[in-house]
Amino acid sequence: MIPRTLSKLSTGLSAVERLMLKLLIGGLTVSVLMNVLLRMVGITLAWADEAGVYAMVLAGFVGASLMLRARIDPAVLLLHEFLPPRACRILRITVSALSAAFGMILLYLCLRWFDPVAIIKAGFDASAFEAATFNFIYTDVTPVIGAPTFILYLIIPFFAVAITIHALTNLCEDLNLIDRPADPAGLAMDIVQ
Repeated sequence: MIPRTLSKLSTGLSAVERLMLKLLIGGLTVSVLMNVLLRMVGITLAWADEAGVYAMVLAGFVGASLMLRARIDPAVLLLHEFLPPRACRILRITVSALSAAFGMILLYLCLRWFDPVAIIKAGFDASAFEAATFNFIYTDVTPVIGAPTFILYLIIPFFAVAITIHALTNLCEDLNLIDRPADPAGLAMDIVQ
C-alpha cells in the first residue's frame, strides 16, 4: 500500500517538477534574450540579470530532483558500468537510502531555519521573530529586485520533500516492492520531435 502511494506521489510530483522546470528555463531564456537585445540599444535591465540567476538556481534544484527519480546521475551511471549486477543492486539500494536520509535531514534543517512555530508565535511579525530568534530569513530581500528572499528559499524544503519521495520510491523499486516504470520521471514525454 505505502509503496504504491509513494509511486503515485512521485509520478505526480515529477509532472509538477517538469512543468516548473519548463517555466524556469523559459523565464531564464526570455530574461537573458531580452537583456541582450535591450543592451544592443543601450538599455540595461539589472533585474533581468538577477531574475536569470535565480531562475537558473531554482531550475538546478528542480532538475536535480528529477535526475534523482530518473537515476540519470552521471557519476552513479559510470560506476554501474564497472560493477557486476549484484553490486549494482546494492549500490542502487545504498544510493536510494542515502538520498532519502539526506532529504529527511535537509527537511529537518529547513524546519529549523524557517522556524514556522516561532513565526506563528510572533504573530507573523518579522521584527518580533528576529528579536526572539536572531533569524533574518523573513526580512532579507534580493539586491536588485527587492523580492523577499524567503520566497526563493522555499525551493529548498520543496527539494527536500521531493528528493525524499523520489528516493523512497526508488528504494521501494530497488527492493522489488513495486515495479519500476520504463520512464519514472516522465522525461520522454517532454522530448520535442
